[in-house]
Amino acid sequence: MVKSHPPEIPILGPLQRGTTERHLVTLPGSALNDEPRPVVSITGAAPGPVLFVGSGVHGGEYPPIEAVIRLSRAIDPAHLSGTVILMPVLNLPAFWSRSMFVCPVDGVNPNRVFPGDVNGSYSEQMTHALIDEFVAHADAYLDLHGGDIPEALVPFSICRGGVEAVDVRSRELATAFGLPYLLTVSRPIQPAKGSSSYVAAAERGIPAVLAEAGGVGQLQQDAVELLTDGVFRVLAHLGMMQTRVAPAPEPVLLTAFEWVYAQHAGMFYPAVAAGDEFQAGQEIGTVGSLFGETLETVTAPAAGRVLFLTINPAVRAGGLLMGIGVA
Repeated sequence: MVKSHPPEIPILGPLQRGTTERHLVTLPGSALNDEPRPVVSITGAAPGPVLFVGSGVHGGEYPPIEAVIRLSRAIDPAHLSGTVILMPVLNLPAFWSRSMFVCPVDGVNPNRVFPGDVNGSYSEQMTHALIDEFVAHADAYLDLHGGDIPEALVPFSICRGGVEAVDVRSRELATAFGLPYLLTVSRPIQPAKGSSSYVAAAERGIPAVLAEAGGVGQLQQDAVELLTDGVFRVLAHLGMMQTRVAPAPEPVLLTAFEWVYAQHAGMFYPAVAAGDEFQAGQEIGTVGSLFGETLETVTAPAAGRVLFLTINPAVRAGGLLMGIGVA
């Protein structure tokens, strides 16, 4: 269902058709220190859906952040039907401190506590505000990610698995986005207090996709282009604008995401690279001590493909080594 237009997004105030507006938004939450976050609203000359595009849930994932910045300059409201809301960085404390995975204020991974808690820690209040103030007012949500500072990955999308109408629409968005691999996930990736952004959105009836490209703490131009092209494809899919971006091939569908962890602290020596395929039980790496001894041989828990890989060799006991997509 298309929301009223011009859309009602109370935290941004009245929006005018045919305009691009730049806002500094203070999210509600007693723990959030009134730190303003940049948000750009692009309200089309014609009515249509509301698409919310965010990035920077993890502050060290730079290609998606740059993609949102570029989109804010590239989308012309004169040729847009509907409204696009863009937030380049949610997790500003992690961005400014170059912190991996977590918010340095509370040590929490924000993408494990959605939909958040108005009375919770910094990350819980931040994610709660994102859902309530932005996602809840959208017709669709794209959460742009990439490999964090120590991670290499192949581009892929994730959406919630299931047969509900919102899950079907989410898969349609992910297919339109056009990354090579699509994970439809029905169970939590890690035990956590909450869930990921795309799950929280789907629970509110908002079709949502988490799209990943780039990594290793670098501003990779090909990854930026993949993500910006994907958003333009979704805009075309939603009937919000015409685009010259070519349609992408159908993604390879994956139905499980297996994460592999080290048992010992030491040096990780991977035997595979991001994108490699292997069989169950195949050796995919070793962990060695600082004396040069082999502490463990890491084997694949299932046949699949490396979607992301920790590239920094230092690893703690229980540290994450890689994520495997399984058909």
